Amino acid sequence: MQTFLMIVILLSLVGNMILLFAFQNMKLDDRKWYINIALFVFLFLLLNALAYSFEADHGGEIYLQMPSVPIGVWWCVVGVIDALLIWEGLRLKKMRTETIRQNSIKEAMNVLPIGICYFMDDGMLKLCNEQMYRLFQTLTHRDLQKQEELKEALQQCERYGVSRINNKEIYLFPDGKAWSYRENEVTDRKGKVYTEAIFLDITKQYEEKINLTKQTEKLKEISKELRYLSDNVLILTREREVLAAKTKLHDQMGAGLTAIRQSLTQENADYKDAVRLLRQAVNAIWNDNQYPLEEGDFERFLQDAKTLGVEVVCEGTLPESEELANICVLAMRECLTNGVCHAGATKLWIEMQNENQQCRIRITNNGETPDKEIVPKGGLYNISRHVFDYGGEMQIQSFPYFALTIAFQKERV
Repeated sequence: MQTFLMIVILLSLVGNMILLFAFQNMKLDDRKWYINIALFVFLFLLLNALAYSFEADHGGEIYLQMPSVPIGVWWCVVGVIDALLIWEGLRLKKMRTETIRQNSIKEAMNVLPIGICYFMDDGMLKLCNEQMYRLFQTLTHRDLQKQEELKEALQQCERYGVSRINNKEIYLFPDGKAWSYRENEVTDRKGKVYTEAIFLDITKQYEEKINLTKQTEKLKEISKELRYLSDNVLILTREREVLAAKTKLHDQMGAGLTAIRQSLTQENADYKDAVRLLRQAVNAIWNDNQYPLEEGDFERFLQDAKTLGVEVVCEGTLPESEELANICVLAMRECLTNGVCHAGATKLWIEMQNENQQCRIRITNNGETPDKEIVPKGGLYNISRHVFDYGGEMQIQSFPYFALTIAFQKERV
């Protein structure tokens, strides 16, 4: 029984020694340290006393006489000490899982998907995670030691197949991943300043940006084609409406000739109305035959207005921008044909202003007042799209008279 007790005490001493090392490494309360030292000394002395007593019982020399205490009492004492040691060991194990150790920060940094490191004032590396080491290995094929090495590697990144995008702190690595680099200064609790270098993985955002750029270019091409088609639609609409007006004049001429022929067959007939109608149609056709092909769009508009028998009163000049001038002429033609066909207009007023970084045109006529509010459709709708494409504004006034107003900001053209 005494031999087993000595073995148990020896194992308790080993466990106590392990706990002492654990207390030292974790830098816990000194009181715990002293208690464990006291228990270690007590167990050591008890083990020696039992060893001497065991030797004396087997005929050896008596160096130390054990007190006459039953062996069961020592078993109880050692059991209580072992229970305390086991409880203390379990508590330390729990504390190790919940307490931040010296390597806890390093282990946590290695789990991060970003590359991060910290440099001291002299540029020497203080702390670095595995991702940053891997990225630096790709840049230079060696280990990171100083901040100057990282800066030099970023400046000469093309040597190892790493490209810098648009002279920004974004680097495209050979594996296809894009990383954003930045530096910050951080201060610890003691006031010491460190330089923090971070690589952020922005591969997904970079790929989305490339796709968005491609889609934007494709949309620009489609918009350009649509604008070309829209221009052609406007030209065809203008020509169709002008042709309809000319056809009406030709019909009037036919009506005038018919009226004269009927007047000739009648006695005491009045030829004035028939001659006036015929003269008006002939003049319109004659003016149309004098169409100057070498003149610009605005001059052709004036000639078309003259052909239709509409007087144009124009104040101001067209915008210097060719695109804005074309839109203004298209608006004039639309107001001309609509005014003649729908309102019976014979006069058109056009006011153009180019001042204070703004281009503005206002068009009215002497035709009949619209019987309901005008909603842009057909030619007016197409013109509004052109206006909005160039950042302009278009307003339509229906009452008490029709008026079309278009305004552009010059700096947005």
